[in-house]
Amino acid sequence: MAKPITLRVLTEAGLALEDLAVSIRAPGEIGYLGVLSNHAPLVTTLQPGTLTWRTPGGQTHQRRVGTGLLEVSHNLVTVLTSSVSEAVPSA
Repeated sequence: MAKPITLRVLTEAGLALEDLAVSIRAPGEIGYLGVLSNHAPLVTTLQPGTLTWRTPGGQTHQRRVGTGLLEVSHNLVTVLTSSVSEAVPSA
């Protein structure tokens, strides 16, 4: 099994969430981007959208994020965002 990725989401108020993930999907500037274990270092901008991650236990989680930045480095994904909230289920 691949090493889990640590996901941290930060807002102006501080740490909004921290979890372990095996995959992460984020709303990038030109479309959604995926991050798996041992991803190359990356810094990119984010657009408002749904941040989705799957935990090592197989559960899928979602949060709505605002504009911001995403950094990938050494199996740590840091999301700096203007806002984060519970995801709205699709109809």
